[in-house]
Amino acid sequence: MDKNVYGVFDSNPELLAAIHDLQAKGVTGIQMTVAADIKNDVQLGNEHTDILIIANQDKDTFLEKIIHFFTEEGSGDLRTFFTKYGYSVTETNAILEEVKAKKFILLLDEEVSVEEMKADPDKVVPMTK
Repeated sequence: MDKNVYGVFDSNPELLAAIHDLQAKGVTGIQMTVAADIKNDVQLGNEHTDILIIANQDKDTFLEKIIHFFTEEGSGDLRTFFTKYGYSVTETNAILEEVKAKKFILLLDEEVSVEEMKADPDKVVPMTK
């Protein structure tokens, strides 16, 4: 399943506002992914535990690195994540520059149309499993 960039956010409050907006339109947390430089910089609160957070692996603990290696879930190397989902080297480098600048990248699963979510503020997507 592909992941498409919905937006790049300068701060955690901007990221949270976008997440709340998407959820009001029917997008579920499991359809969202947040990329950041340091996992602990992403503060989503207890109501957003179903959103996948990925971060640079060198910021994780040794145990988290082992878990990521065997499960391919959670945080890990961002370059590998974006190339796995079909982003070109140029696109991946641009995204990594944003992350390195302490910005947050919000991605949506491919079944959610990024263009529709941005174009129509009242758009509601059908709920999926």
